[in-house]
Amino acid sequence: MIRRLLATLSLSGLSVMAHGQHQPLEGQVLNARTGQPVPFATLGVPRRGLGTVADENGRYLLRLPDNFADTVVVTSIGFSRALLLPAHLAAGQRVVRLAPQEQTLENVVVAHRRVKPATLGRKTAKGDLRWVAGSSGKNTVDDEWGWELGAVLHPAKPAVLEAFHVYLHDNNYELLRFRLNLYAYGQGKPGKTLLQQDVQLKAWPKQKGWLTVDLRSYNINLEAQPVAATIQWLQSETAEPQKKYFSVPVKRQPKQVMLERENSEAAWTIHAMQPSLYFELLTE
Repeated sequence: MIRRLLATLSLSGLSVMAHGQHQPLEGQVLNARTGQPVPFATLGVPRRGLGTVADENGRYLLRLPDNFADTVVVTSIGFSRALLLPAHLAAGQRVVRLAPQEQTLENVVVAHRRVKPATLGRKTAKGDLRWVAGSSGKNTVDDEWGWELGAVLHPAKPAVLEAFHVYLHDNNYELLRFRLNLYAYGQGKPGKTLLQQDVQLKAWPKQKGWLTVDLRSYNINLEAQPVAATIQWLQSETAEPQKKYFSVPVKRQPKQVMLERENSEAAWTIHAMQPSLYFELLTE
């Protein structure tokens, strides 16, 4: 299993980070109103390096240590969070039902203002290093998804987001899917999520280079305040056991702007680097 490895561009070998053995917890996340699956819901244990992402059918596999006595937090964009308490787990509860939230659509007003195209983030493909992530490569439900990588960005003026791009230096998966997350940033860490709709990026088999998602239909506005933009690993499939990883170029720099965390409830770490990801936007 390969997870979150930092490698130079010329490095030929990859180290392995091994996790302890945990008992598997398998279940499903459903819409409490309709009974339909909630695709790619996240599950995590606060302050613990334990978590995963459900698949497209809401199914999840989460490995928990023996004598586990913590709460599992289950979330998805557009739904209220739910808790799996230790008593629920002990009683055999494995199905989680999330209640849909009412969506508030903001009006985007650009009339009588001159706007111009701009970019926000690092739009250079080359880097000093590769930030590598991989998995044990199960073809269905995996217990290793949910990892996030991103950067702190500082919009100089209010803006409307047009597109998002992230560069893949390596990609050995037939299927690779990410979620774009945006958070308000303050007191040295990401806070409230800013997106009301689920924005995903899907790579075609073994795609490398810039991976792009058109954001114009989402009406996403940014204020002139710091934000954290991340990609969250949702899904991966491959038929090659020896090649189960992807990587994003990163550039060393004095400021700590690169963010990373194990899963949706894990603590954030910050590094003096910047990954190759950026937005196209319209700004005043």
